[in-house]
Amino acid sequence: MDQRIELKPFIAKDGQKYKIIEITDIAFHTSLKRPTPSHGKKLEKAFGDMQPGRIYSSVEENVTMKNDTFDINLLMMDEYFMRMVQEEEAKGFKILLGFPKTGVPIVSGSDTEEFLKSKNGKRISRGLAKEKRTS
Repeated sequence: MDQRIELKPFIAKDGQKYKIIEITDIAFHTSLKRPTPSHGKKLEKAFGDMQPGRIYSSVEENVTMKNDTFDINLLMMDEYFMRMVQEEEAKGFKILLGFPKTGVPIVSGSDTEEFLKSKNGKRISRGLAKEKRTS
């Protein structure tokens, strides 16, 4: 059975049970976070515990910028993730990807905020401001 992710507006169906993967925010960090090895396992644990979770991934691998627009691959389709979706569908659940109506906030991680307040962070900020003025 071929699995696909369809991105379209949600319309509830009577009798259908849903589980929602809700994207609440995206945080950029300056310290190196170890990427989450399996997004599927992490999501399955969050579903089981009924608690929010956080997935870490590398910017180099998952963020591209084209024409001032960021393209962010939020979920790398690992084999375990697709298996989890199939198992949930077999149990009668439809997996949905949810986003806030106001959009997904992109914020600085606390380590990034600390760095920007540091001596080196202030130097980099001033350097970026100079480049912007001369361009």
